[in-house]
Formats: sequence, C-alpha cells, structure tokens
Amino acid sequence: MADKQKLQSFTNTPTRRHTFYCYCTQRFVQDQAIFFLLVDAFRESRLKRQAVFLNDWFIEGNIPQALQDNAYLGIVNISQKLKEFTSTGTSQAISNVGRTFADKRAKHGGGVSGFFGALKQKMGDTKLDGNLFDSAQSQAAGMLGDTSQGFDTIYKPDGTYQPSGVFAAQVPLLRKELKAVNFDPDSLGIY
Repeated sequence: MADKQKLQSFTNTPTRRHTFYCYCTQRFVQDQAIFFLLVDAFRESRLKRQAVFLNDWFIEGNIPQALQDNAYLGIVNISQKLKEFTSTGTSQAISNVGRTFADKRAKHGGGVSGFFGALKQKMGDTKLDGNLFDSAQSQAAGMLGDTSQGFDTIYKPDGTYQPSGVFAAQVPLLRKELKAVNFDPDSLGIY
C-alpha cells in the first residue's frame, strides 16, 4: 500500500510530478494519480472553483465522456461512505464562505449591514480549508499503491518514464479543463 507522505515526496517538483504521471499512465492508474496531484495543488491554492471541480469530477463522477474514453479518467476509488462525507463537506465549506458576493451579502443578513459584512468577509480569507480532500487523497493513495504493485519497490521518482500513448487524445482536453479552473497542468506534470 502506498503511503500518502511517501507519494508526496515522490512528487515534490514539476519534473517528479511528470515522472509520476507518466509511470501511472503505464500502469493505467492515471485517474488516481491525477486526483492525488490535483489535491496537492488545491491544498496550496484553496480555491472554491477547484474544490467544486474535484468534487464534481472525481468524487461525484461527472466527468465529460471524452475524458472517460479509454478509461483515462474515472471516479476516484474510495469508499462510498467517504465519497458522501467528502461531497457533503465540500458543499458545506463552499456554502459557508459563499460563492459570490451576493451569497456573502445574503449570509450576513442582506441590506446595508449585509453589504458591509460581505465586504469585510471578502477582505479577509474567503478560501476553503486546504485539508478538505485529505481523507479521500489518503484512501486514493492507498489504492494507487496496491494497484501499481508498490511504489516503494518498482517506481523510481528520478527515473524516466514515457506516458502511455493510449491517452494522447485526452491529455489536451484535460489540460484545457484544468486551466479553466486555475490549475497549472505544466506544474502538475500533465503534458
């Protein structure tokens, strides 16, 4: 079973993330690896749109069909209970900070006081908790390690791996979707 911290040490630079991504495409576990990398990137940015993206695509399974072809992307392999917990937690966290200024204003009672309350909130930290997907990431990391015959013994983080050519048509589509929600595919090693 792969350890989350060990995998994070294997993916601590853009080059290592690309190596990790390529290795995982060869083992056909790239969907788990992509989720793992995206959660680490989300932890840094804590953007609402990225949380919605992670929840909608990888937890709820609302992935465009073109990216599901050849089994490129799929729902993250975690327990049903954890999926429900993560999805509910994501919705609650976004609701608590509000998606738009109007949401923030309504949360603060509307009217003039709501406007100033929303303005005060907007000037503070309106980002989500970076640990929102930690449990799902840990479980995905465990499944990733089991599926790919153990990262500790086979995978070399500073080695050279070629991405599987089977997924060549999906990579540009995924990159476009990632950029739309402010993920940097180059930094993530997805190219």
